[in-house]
Amino acid sequence: MLIEIWERLRGYDKWIETAATIKSSKLEEVVVSARKDGTPIYGWQGDEEIVWTDRDGDKQCEQLEVMEDSPVFQLYDGNPVVIRYNPANPSHFYVREQLRYEVRRSSKVILVVLVVIGIVLAIKLS
Repeated sequence: MLIEIWERLRGYDKWIETAATIKSSKLEEVVVSARKDGTPIYGWQGDEEIVWTDRDGDKQCEQLEVMEDSPVFQLYDGNPVVIRYNPANPSHFYVREQLRYEVRRSSKVILVVLVVIGIVLAIKLS
């Protein structure tokens, strides 16, 4: 529901939906956070190269970076992925599943921050 509202607000609902293919996947270990003592915590990032054919028959090839807990990360060479691309500029695209993942991840962070703020306010007010 929220994704559809976001798509309408951004104009993505007017973009063309099509199936793209994962052309190649490159994994890279990256620092995702740090422990209290400053020791880095590592995770995996995928640099996915995806290809699709636009409505003019031209082949498009673009990069998409995804983290290991993204559903797109689970895809590998030859797998299909549904995208929407801008008909006025076919190299601009977005992946709805990736957007859902990012919204969920951001929502968790916001929720934790709000809980911490609530606890701090409750302690100060009591």
